[in-house]
Amino acid sequence: MSTSPPPLPDPANADAAHAAVPAPGGSGIRIAASVRRHLVAGLLAGLLTVLAGAPLAWLKGSPKYSATAVVFVSPRFLANLQDSKEHDLQSDSQYRQYVQQNVRTINRFDIVVDALKKLGPNQSWWVKKPESLDHAAERLQGALDVSAIPDTYQIAVSLSGDKPVGIAEVVNSVVNTFLEKAKVEEFYASDERIRNLMADRARVEEEIAAKQEQRLALSEELGVSTFTNNFVNPYDQLLVGAKEALAAARRQNIEAEAQLASLDGQQRAGAGEVLQAMARQEAAKDVRLSSLEASQSVRRTQLLTQISGLAPDHPGLKAAEQELADLDRAREEVSKKLIDAAAKGLLDQKRAEAFRTGRVIQKLTAELEQQASQAAWFSRNYQNGIQLGNEIEQARVRISSVQERIDSLSLERRAPGFVRMFSAARTPDAPEKGGRTRLLAAVLVFGFLVCIVVPVGIDMLDPRLHTPRDVEKLLGFAPFGWMMNRKQAGPDFAREQSLRLASRMVQDHQNNGSRIFAFTSVRARGGTSTLVLNLAAALKSLGVPALAVEANAYRADPRYRSPDQRGLTIVLRGSHDIEDAVVPGDDELPDHVPLGDLSDQKNLPDIEKLMDILRAATETYRIVLVDLPPVLVSVDAEFIARGADVTVLVIRAAEVTRVELQKAAACLERIKVSAVSVLLNHVDIDAGDGFARSARQEFNTGNATDAGGWMARRFWK
Repeated sequence: MSTSPPPLPDPANADAAHAAVPAPGGSGIRIAASVRRHLVAGLLAGLLTVLAGAPLAWLKGSPKYSATAVVFVSPRFLANLQDSKEHDLQSDSQYRQYVQQNVRTINRFDIVVDALKKLGPNQSWWVKKPESLDHAAERLQGALDVSAIPDTYQIAVSLSGDKPVGIAEVVNSVVNTFLEKAKVEEFYASDERIRNLMADRARVEEEIAAKQEQRLALSEELGVSTFTNNFVNPYDQLLVGAKEALAAARRQNIEAEAQLASLDGQQRAGAGEVLQAMARQEAAKDVRLSSLEASQSVRRTQLLTQISGLAPDHPGLKAAEQELADLDRAREEVSKKLIDAAAKGLLDQKRAEAFRTGRVIQKLTAELEQQASQAAWFSRNYQNGIQLGNEIEQARVRISSVQERIDSLSLERRAPGFVRMFSAARTPDAPEKGGRTRLLAAVLVFGFLVCIVVPVGIDMLDPRLHTPRDVEKLLGFAPFGWMMNRKQAGPDFAREQSLRLASRMVQDHQNNGSRIFAFTSVRARGGTSTLVLNLAAALKSLGVPALAVEANAYRADPRYRSPDQRGLTIVLRGSHDIEDAVVPGDDELPDHVPLGDLSDQKNLPDIEKLMDILRAATETYRIVLVDLPPVLVSVDAEFIARGADVTVLVIRAAEVTRVELQKAAACLERIKVSAVSVLLNHVDIDAGDGFARSARQEFNTGNATDAGGWMARRFWK
């Protein structure tokens, strides 16, 4: 017994803890022990298995007749015209998948129904009189054995029956129906596909006729007989000439506008002087001005001759001078009129030229636009004609392709394809060997196995703790001891176990100074009170003064008796000392302190004083054993366990489950007890690998059980 065990494991990870001390009891399921514990359940299960299997073995073991047909699955499609790429199997995996697809298809419900219908009046070979055709087809589906023959290209279709008549015909009918449907499904809905293709061909032919009519109308409208890519558009030459004329007119207009701007004073400053100069040149060329100047020259000569030599005051001089002035003024007036007229004429001429060239540009531009529109119209319609020709040619190619597809479907749907009959089923001439004896033997063997498996399965599914090894696996450290069921152990072996546990407590007291040992159980009726009383008595027999203190207000034990109602409660209330509450021991009980009167309360009064009281009791007794209620149901157990030197968790074997122990371990870890040990109580004699039985036998007889049993005696000498 250790007062410093490894920390209590987290219940979620209890299986990961490392066991510190090996514990008795095998870790695995022991077949012999399981069968011994659950012998009745195993025998009953085996008997029921034999009783249920014997009639079945007798029925299934009757002679059977079998017929087998073989279907060949080619790795490539066998065509009439040419290989069809859409039916090629590109790899071995695809071929195997195709074979498995056919295996799953042969006994398809619709195929089986059609196969039975094809038997006609011979349906009675398979269809029973009160049975419907659908039910018979479902039964035939389950009876057919369809499987691929390894390392071949073949599929075997087998059928077994009680009679040889008709089974071969049924198998052949199923296989032939499958082959027919497989050939149809290889070209799925071929008739409908041919009709669709023919409808598509008719539609394309109508499109060709409509496009030919459109092309003819375009030919008449454009005035051409053919549509070719190298044809020259006649409007292109007219368009080029119009563009050249427009360019020349624009140059003329630019020149006229420039001349007008050079003479028009409104457009350019100083243009009036240029216009006057050009007008003078034009006026100087006028005949009227020349004639006037010639006539005035004669008269001017005469007048100058007349006034030559006249005195300044001569009356004739002024008249002659006045006439000369009139001649000059008349000439100036005529010259001015001619210059103004010439200027106006020149300006009007330039304006007229600019207007003319502008109108020419407008007309040529309009004509160019019209010709461009006509050229675009011609080109667009001509290209439409070419496009219609290309579409007609493509449609004719499509018609050719559709026709080839129609011919291919019409012929290839009658091709051999992938699957064909390789070997038809034959009527069996001899039955297969009967198997009643073997089946009965198998049933007996299976029943024997059930007798073993059921007890083992019960133990494997049992969530309870049975052996110290089970506890060690869950907590990570071994129990400090275990107690066998007292009825199975007998008084001598039970006393021996109590003395052994008491000896370990004394050892712990000597090594670690532990004096107060608190005993609590995982669940109620764990045997804590019996353990405390027995261990206190065992300590007394070892010469160690020990005191058993009942602190279980949850459920008092009548064995802690007090003739005068003295007990722990009066000590806690401060009325007496602990020595006053001790009941002296006798031959049956050790020194003990009963609980006392609680007045139907479930908790100890003034429990804070208890640890001081127990420490005072250790002055008289070397070891004090405290009997506590279950730790999961009482707060008193938590409070006292927290102050004790060692807390002993008592686990009742075959009743406490792993989950309950995990919860109790988590509770002790949470309250941080000083030290904890576990004790497995009420261990069954056949628990685990029978370690309890072996221990009792060794104690009673003095002979240890051989390791390995009979196998060791025979083989390990």
